[in-house]
Amino acid sequence: MTLRARVLSLAVGAATVVLLLFAVPLWLLEQRAATSDLEDAATVAARSVADYVSAGGSGTSLRAYVKRVDGREDAVQVAVVSSDGTTYGPDLPGASDNAEQPLPEGGVPDGDRDQDGFLPISGVDVDRVSGGHLVRIGVTTGDGPSVVLAYAADDEVAAAVTHRLAPLGVAAVLVLVLVAAAAEFVARRLVRDLDRTADLADAIAAGDAIARIPEAGPPEVRRVAGALNELAGRIDELLAAERETVADMSHRLRTPLMALRLDVEALPPGDVAAELEEHVTNLERTLTSVIDQARRSQREGIRAGCLPSPVVTEAVEFWRPLVEDQGRSMGVDVAPDLPEVHCAREDLRVALDALVENCVAHTPDGTPVEVRARLAGSPRRVVVEVRDRGPGLPPGALRRGRSDRGSSGLGLDIARGCARTSGGDLVVEREQVGDDTWTVVRLELGLAGQAAHRRI
Repeated sequence: MTLRARVLSLAVGAATVVLLLFAVPLWLLEQRAATSDLEDAATVAARSVADYVSAGGSGTSLRAYVKRVDGREDAVQVAVVSSDGTTYGPDLPGASDNAEQPLPEGGVPDGDRDQDGFLPISGVDVDRVSGGHLVRIGVTTGDGPSVVLAYAADDEVAAAVTHRLAPLGVAAVLVLVLVAAAAEFVARRLVRDLDRTADLADAIAAGDAIARIPEAGPPEVRRVAGALNELAGRIDELLAAERETVADMSHRLRTPLMALRLDVEALPPGDVAAELEEHVTNLERTLTSVIDQARRSQREGIRAGCLPSPVVTEAVEFWRPLVEDQGRSMGVDVAPDLPEVHCAREDLRVALDALVENCVAHTPDGTPVEVRARLAGSPRRVVVEVRDRGPGLPPGALRRGRSDRGSSGLGLDIARGCARTSGGDLVVEREQVGDDTWTVVRLELGLAGQAAHRRI
């Protein structure tokens, strides 16, 4: 997950947790309030019908009155169960089980009508039934006690809670959107500063030690940018010091070496003089190679690079006369315009020469040889293959100095060093193509723009 995504998820997640901590108790409070309001509405409806019954309403008039009450919009359902078991109104859930239950204050009191002409009414009883609450009120009539029932459904409670919390839910979504927008704005500014810092690190890794970035952004990012700028400056200083050291070393070593050669040439002719002259020549050649290697960073920069297609083609043309003299066929398949690889031209040429020389020196005359170069793999790499239909390599051939063919055993190690320095690797395998078995030595080279990780 990217830093930008982490900041965004953290901000939205924190806001969501806060909203949930606020929403859960609010939802419980609203549910309790909606339940209480609906029970109050059911109680009011039941009392109005109970008053009608206590005033003498019965029979057809009572049925019509209950029907009008139930027909009102947003009204709770009301029913009346008379003393003879007749039900006026709908069959409410739990009515048959709860109509005969005792009512508050010991049931329906006996007595005559009050001074206003109404029959006695009991208190209110609320029972939990399937899907809601049932409100019961008893009324004493001349024929016996009647029970007025009102039903408050849980669905109505849920609808009321949803209706009340819907605006708050929309507001919560808007808050999350605003938090996400603010987090995205902050993350973009932070990531932009970090991207500039990372670009500088990539430029230094690619060999551009003169690159610099402005020290902007949060204090921590400015500190990292400043440290990278100082690092780039320090690299420039070290490179300059290295060049001066190489120039000084070349001057210091060349002078005594020349004096030594003059002394050897002044000796009388003979076997000893010839042997010493050969040793001095070898020493001079070695010294030249060491100085040349030390000056590579001055010639090629911090990170060397070359285009592989011309190097592979040049190596193939160099070895083609010898291959044809040995009666071999040489297949060549080099993709044009291959991207630049993180490898010096000289190192790649030496590696290719070592691989082709292995095929020529350690397979019978007439053995086919192929050289291929293409772009493949993930991450993308330039793959150079040297193939032959020889007997294959012995186990442990990739170990430095190991050989059972009479050679030094350093050829494959040189090629592997070239590949791993570029960020790739050397792979040796046997490949079956039809009835033929090929030995494939695959040189995988990292691209110049990619970070190279040297394998030890």
